[in-house]
Amino acid sequence: MESLYLRLLRQWCDGLLNHQLQGTGIAAADGGLICPACKHIHGRCPDAIYALTCLADHTGEEKYLTAAKHLFRWYDNLLCDDGSAYNDANGSWNGITTFAVASLCETLVHHGHLLTSQEKRQFEERMSTMCRWITDTIGPGFSSNINYVAASAATQAMVGQYFGREDLLDRAKAAAAYVLDRFTENGLLYGEGVPHDLVTPRGCRPVDIGYDVEESVPLMIRYALAAEDYKALERLTEILRQQLAFMLPDGAWDNSFGTRCAKWTYWGSRTSDGCQAGYALLADKDPMFAAAAYRNLKLMEACTHNGLLYGGPEYHKHGEPPCIHHTFTHANAIAAALDAGIERYDVSAPLPWDADRQAVCRFPEIDTYKLSLGEWRATITSYDFWVDRGHATGGAMTLLWHKRLGPVLLSSVLDYQMLEPLNMQLTLKKSCHRPLTPRLEINREGKRYSFCYDQKAEIREEHTEGKITVTTIARLVSLEQEELPEPVGCRVVYVITPGSVRIEAKLSGKFEGARFVLPVIADEAQLSGAELCGKPEEIFFLTGGFCAREFVLLPNESGFVWAQIDV
Repeated sequence: MESLYLRLLRQWCDGLLNHQLQGTGIAAADGGLICPACKHIHGRCPDAIYALTCLADHTGEEKYLTAAKHLFRWYDNLLCDDGSAYNDANGSWNGITTFAVASLCETLVHHGHLLTSQEKRQFEERMSTMCRWITDTIGPGFSSNINYVAASAATQAMVGQYFGREDLLDRAKAAAAYVLDRFTENGLLYGEGVPHDLVTPRGCRPVDIGYDVEESVPLMIRYALAAEDYKALERLTEILRQQLAFMLPDGAWDNSFGTRCAKWTYWGSRTSDGCQAGYALLADKDPMFAAAAYRNLKLMEACTHNGLLYGGPEYHKHGEPPCIHHTFTHANAIAAALDAGIERYDVSAPLPWDADRQAVCRFPEIDTYKLSLGEWRATITSYDFWVDRGHATGGAMTLLWHKRLGPVLLSSVLDYQMLEPLNMQLTLKKSCHRPLTPRLEINREGKRYSFCYDQKAEIREEHTEGKITVTTIARLVSLEQEELPEPVGCRVVYVITPGSVRIEAKLSGKFEGARFVLPVIADEAQLSGAELCGKPEEIFFLTGGFCAREFVLLPNESGFVWAQIDV
């Protein structure tokens, strides 16, 4: 019987083949993968060359190798004369050249024997040319997110090892040193934002969990292995352990507050490769690693329909099409895991947040609390980096998860912005597309004012046996940090006990028109609270990928409003 890794890789690659254009007679189309959500060919689709050749090797089926060769030829459409490749035909961004090189190198190292001598030479020539552009362009201080510097370290080390070039290995070590210097004591990589070293007024750094666990850390592990940098490998092993603080027991990654959480998908991030590569490559170091990779794999399997990975657990239920980008990138992580032999490892090890214990963990670099009490897991954040991109702050509860119910409350961005138009999708069901963030808000002249935008909120936490209380003092402000003409403040208190989570809020000032919006995901969750404004409405949000019942509760004359979730 096929393992889940191989079975899911087969499903995804079959899904890719079903969307590969053939026989049109149009060079710009033939060989590319048409996206059912975005209605165009994503320029990075040749990254799937590695996954397809891996599956061809495992199954002996020629169709996968043929598809990989078609993708290789299609990439001529986006290759530039300087060795770089465009992210898309109408987008000038070319930092993604790094990922194309990684795919080619993995293909050659693990499955190059499937190619003819001429094809192998073509792969090597393209890889060498593209790597030359990386060497000349991407290194320490590169003016974009730090995942590209990590990719530069990995690709130069991998290509350097492949061709026996010490100069590339030296450059890789310089890039890797820059990245390794930017891990915090808690194992979080900062630099997913520009400038990399910026410190916010709250003392926060630019951190994105999705890109940490799915891209930057796996790439750094590839660097360390190729460069035989054993000191870096030892540190990266510990970082893998530390980052499990953000994995939920169901295999999801909590990136409800990250700098790039507009691309959060509950199982990871829209256009990165996946956590399996990193955890598989070092699976012999800790039994938790294979367990974490497997749980996340199971979650992605549950989000797979008709051969493609959907952008969240309830996309398919809501009738949203899948962006094919998720599938062709995450297939590479599965291929890497298979090539690393992850199938031989036991997956039964417990993970850090499995235990029903009382715990309060604060991460100062993102000003975020991770809470555990009984079967509850919760996240409360006042993270203030790139708030203008829409992620919640101000002491918002961006995640509430229960061991039996799964996700109950969940946030990411309050305002859906096409920050990366070619890497994000739109919904046709605009009337019910609303944020999942639990929030106090006032809407005036088409603008939302909420405490979830407030970068100056004050938070305090206290706990006794069987009870955790978090209090935030904040203002209702706009995304641009503007107060209302007559300012409104609030005090929000979260009380977590084994059987319930209670949220109380007290408004001050001219709070006319204020409302407490509480989108509840879990159907089984029992809600009680203040005066309801009509019946709850069914909503859906692309970021996170869940449907919810949107309850709207109204404060009383003194500005008090409350809600309680019981199980």
